[in-house]
Amino acid sequence: MENAKKSIGITFATQYLELAIQFGGVLILARLLTPADTGIFSVAAFFMVLLHMFRDFGVVNYIIQEADLTTEKIQSAFGVAIFLALLVALIMLLSANALARFYDHPELTNILHVMALSFAVSPFGSLLFGIYRREMLFKKLLFIKISSAVCHVIVATTLAYRGFGAISLAWANFAGILSFGVAANLYRPRGIPILPRFTNIGTILSFGSVSSIGNAANAIGTNSPDLIIAKIIDMQSVGYFSRGNGLVQLFAKLIASALTPFILPYFSEIKRSGNDLKQPYLLAINYLTLLAWPFFAVMALLAQPLVRVLYGPQWDASVIVVELLCAAGAIASMSIFSGHVMIANGQLRYATISQLLAQPVRVVAVLFAAGYGLAAIALAIILGELLSFIIISRCLARTIGVRSAELIYTCRDSAIITALTMVGPLLVNLFWPSAPSAAAQSSWLALGVGAFTALFGWLLGTLLTRHPAWAHIEELFSTRKILNFSPYPVTATAAFAGSPSAIQRTKSLCKFLLYQSGFLGLLHRWRNKNALTVAMFHRVMPEPEPGADPEWSMRCDTFRHCLHFFKLHYHVISLDQLAQAVSTAQKLPPCSLLITFDDGWADTAQFAVPILEELQLSATVFVAGSVIDRAAPFWQEAVYSLLSIDLANPAVAGTDLTNRIGAARGPQKLNQALSECGITHRCIESEITDEASIRAVIRQLESSQPDQLQGLAELLHARSGAAAAMLTMEQLRNLARSQQVGSHGYTHQPLTKVTNPGAEVTHAQRVLTDALNGRPIHAMSFPHGSYDARVVQACRSVDYRYLFSSDAILNSTRQPKLQQLVFGRIAITEREITDAVRRFHPFMLAFWLFSRPISSIRYPGSGDDQ
Repeated sequence: MENAKKSIGITFATQYLELAIQFGGVLILARLLTPADTGIFSVAAFFMVLLHMFRDFGVVNYIIQEADLTTEKIQSAFGVAIFLALLVALIMLLSANALARFYDHPELTNILHVMALSFAVSPFGSLLFGIYRREMLFKKLLFIKISSAVCHVIVATTLAYRGFGAISLAWANFAGILSFGVAANLYRPRGIPILPRFTNIGTILSFGSVSSIGNAANAIGTNSPDLIIAKIIDMQSVGYFSRGNGLVQLFAKLIASALTPFILPYFSEIKRSGNDLKQPYLLAINYLTLLAWPFFAVMALLAQPLVRVLYGPQWDASVIVVELLCAAGAIASMSIFSGHVMIANGQLRYATISQLLAQPVRVVAVLFAAGYGLAAIALAIILGELLSFIIISRCLARTIGVRSAELIYTCRDSAIITALTMVGPLLVNLFWPSAPSAAAQSSWLALGVGAFTALFGWLLGTLLTRHPAWAHIEELFSTRKILNFSPYPVTATAAFAGSPSAIQRTKSLCKFLLYQSGFLGLLHRWRNKNALTVAMFHRVMPEPEPGADPEWSMRCDTFRHCLHFFKLHYHVISLDQLAQAVSTAQKLPPCSLLITFDDGWADTAQFAVPILEELQLSATVFVAGSVIDRAAPFWQEAVYSLLSIDLANPAVAGTDLTNRIGAARGPQKLNQALSECGITHRCIESEITDEASIRAVIRQLESSQPDQLQGLAELLHARSGAAAAMLTMEQLRNLARSQQVGSHGYTHQPLTKVTNPGAEVTHAQRVLTDALNGRPIHAMSFPHGSYDARVVQACRSVDYRYLFSSDAILNSTRQPKLQQLVFGRIAITEREITDAVRRFHPFMLAFWLFSRPISSIRYPGSGDDQ
């Protein structure tokens, strides 16, 4: 399976790189050659394609499927290839004048002569091409095909630029075939004979006769519209039809042709192993229509902007051709591998018969419709594809047992996915301006919007239908990180693990795609260019301690991911850089971000600071003056820790509510401690059933005296036997060597509830200044985020220059006086940025931060309040 994936990957890389080179040439040639030039070459190319079927005469397919390929058989195949190539070249050479007179275009003569020369040199690469495909040497094929494509484009664009017209494409074709043969022989394996043989070739001719007849029939049916249009209408119309059909054939070049070198060897190997081909074939069609149907649907809806962007408005007559032929392409995709599977099954005759029966119908339909214009011809081709599908389905039923009903049922998910893919492009088609005057301004944007919404719809449909391809898409995102280069894994399925409903999964997927596509990042860089984001953390630990409040606790791994995210999307600044910008009235860097910590927890120094230093980042740590050298945490944390242990105990949490309350011991311990501390409130045991009920108890206790609550915290901490929770003096001084320090009040009480906030903030500033050997403290974060005009005035009066609240806003930097601002901060909560299994997802953090309101909180009382 891994080898198959690797082979498919290489063939796709080859095909896409080759197509990119060729497509670049097409875009240039569309502006150097006229529609008539394109039409003339299309007529000549038809004869080349038709004769190529007989020149190849199934030799390549014979080499691939032959079970016992000996040296003598290779030599005989080479002999057949040379003989037929020279014969076909002679036929084209002799018929050139007659064909030119038939279409009344003398320039066809020289074009066909050059193509005859191309046939003469083709066998020297084609035989080796078959051997490389048989052995699945796809790396060699990559080099060979890319070399040929580069040579073809260089010759075509150079000659067209110099005014050679349609014959530029003929000489480019010769150069491509010649370079293909040269590159193939550079890799020629040892043991492959150089000289041909002209004996024992009956088997090859027998195989090739049937194969070539079928291929020729297919070529006639596919390319006959160009010949009919050239004779009945004109060469310019051939150019329009050829250009439109070329766009529709992009799927064959992007997907089908990339798989073709792999499909026949793959089915042949399955057959040689003695396995049935029915299920592999149905699976292949399931995957192919997953790509084909949405591709053709989107191309049909976006045909006009696509044609204008690629070729210019002078090719608008091709739009209707593209729109209609996409329907034919969608039908054809259901049988595109039918010939390969029948050949691999040893039933080449059925593959040929299906083509011989289907293609004449197509030709007759096109002949009948030609007098009614290009749209009628496209409709006739749709009818031909429907009849062809019916015929091929009958042949598949007789050969590998695949009935048409099974084939259609296999594609049910593809139909749903296609419908979802079409929603965005359909809206673009209906409401986007399409007048020629608007083309230059809007075609690119219309195409981009349509393509992006189509991709989203396709991924959403693939997820909702649980298509087998989703596992491969998930693997691609998680291992390759192709859309977002970041140091953390990018996965979607895990993010949806806690989203049981389709609506929730859809929301998660929307966010995931908006972030992974880069769209959300671009929006952030534009929207938040003049905004300062202040991120607020509290506790960081390898694993949260038992009973640690999950609202304020974060694991080290998650914290590290957050810092990587900040470095990817922001200019991370320090408090000193903010101070310099404020004092000098300079602008902050675009998308600035300041990292802050509150409270003064010991784990900030133990775990957070080393990670910050490792990533060369700076944070501001706001420390409450009273916690220095104090072992006990804040009383809220102590109460939460005591009551939450019962909820985390499986023996308790697994019982029903009545038994759980009876088994819980935390409420009893808390009631006892409250009595010892002289607090009259009592914890009601029946209410302690979940996290919300714990927080309700904490709110009840807030009205108690601060000294009583602090005594409660010390008592509970002493009985828990836990390590010191808060910073020691030594930890604070070590932390201050690499990080900035600010004040978080002294007692950690809300400053709006303190009798004298001026004395509180002054004492807090003095304690920290003394602890840090005289370092001035100019930054304050309000405890519990609580402040008013009185609090702000008290802080300003003792030279707190930078004030931080807990208002969840982004701070506008479009202010002439940043020193007047109270800066809002966004609390970073692990619950909001990780999934059900605690895996970090960058798109969750992006949505948590990027779209916050941008505002300014002015110095209260300045006359410019918000």
